[in-house]
Amino acid sequence: MTEYVADIRERGEITIPKELREKYHLTQKTEVKLIPKVEGILIKPRIRDPVSHLKGLATNVWPENVSSVDLINDIRKRADFEAKVKL
Repeated sequence: MTEYVADIRERGEITIPKELREKYHLTQKTEVKLIPKVEGILIKPRIRDPVSHLKGLATNVWPENVSSVDLINDIRKRADFEAKVKL
């Protein structure tokens, strides 16, 4: 893993190296969160629209052409069946 060094200027500003800005899609308009950790400070991009960020997250997990209502009903039926079998 590559280490990067940045100087802290008078007003507390640092420059994030170009390679990291490009890798993590940080632009001049990107807001970041500074999260205190035991070992140092974690810098993470702030997500402006969390709902949009989640869109497509389950693309490879969710079955195609199945509504959430149908999926939940199926899970409930199986759970009911398994509960009856155990009794």
